[in-house]
Amino acid sequence: MARHCPVCGNVIDDNMQVCAYCGTSDINDQQAAGQYYTGDPYQGMVMEGDPYRNQGYSEDPYEPSGFSGYGAVRQGIPAPGFSDRVEHPEIRAALKKNRKASGIFGLILVPLPMIGFLIYSLVSDKMEVGRGLLYGGIVSGIFLIFAIFGLTRNRAAKTYDADVIDKRTRQIYRSGNSDNPGSVTEYVTIVKTLAGKKKKIVEREGSRLWAYSYLNIGDRFRYHPQFSFPYELYDKSHADGIYCVCCQARNPVTSDRCSKCNVPLLK
Repeated sequence: MARHCPVCGNVIDDNMQVCAYCGTSDINDQQAAGQYYTGDPYQGMVMEGDPYRNQGYSEDPYEPSGFSGYGAVRQGIPAPGFSDRVEHPEIRAALKKNRKASGIFGLILVPLPMIGFLIYSLVSDKMEVGRGLLYGGIVSGIFLIFAIFGLTRNRAAKTYDADVIDKRTRQIYRSGNSDNPGSVTEYVTIVKTLAGKKKKIVEREGSRLWAYSYLNIGDRFRYHPQFSFPYELYDKSHADGIYCVCCQARNPVTSDRCSKCNVPLLK
């Protein structure tokens, strides 16, 4: 029977007195007292000192520890289980930076239609200045409404766990559209949450088919609405890669950090 550290749960040698992973020095005393690792990553961790250690991280938040919330080694192929890195400080910092950049881009984008119509009305005899301001204000207002709707929709979405039960495609015909006749393909991933509710994840041709291409029938996954790439597989060992939740880059399943932005992956 393998011997485990009573604090972090990593497999250790029988003659090891100090854990090479978490530094526990009284292994024999704790085991003699009947303390064994139970699978809880927070077992034996105290609130004093570095706060990240209480979240399953090492004392240095930029050097994650060698285990996840399920006792799985981070490096290499991860064992089945959802990651404990969802609240990792580096991930939170990267997401905050992305949201800030998106907000700045939105502030720049919203007034552009009004500025464009105003300039057109000033240099052209075909439109009065007042009408240019009116049209520009309408378009800018539409941009603002869409931006607010997207922001509130993401905040209202909730995390859920589900199993993929079916995948299918369907053709949607564009009737009455003379500029772009024909049909478009919709890719539908049907899932069932652990609460028993069915959901349809619908993606259209021309967009990034994240759910349809990444999730297979029978997969269990967790949906994280706060992430740029929101899908996390429960069993990542058979996945063709792990996507960065911040920059959406695809990485080998054996990677511990994103090769593009160096943010920790959900392992």
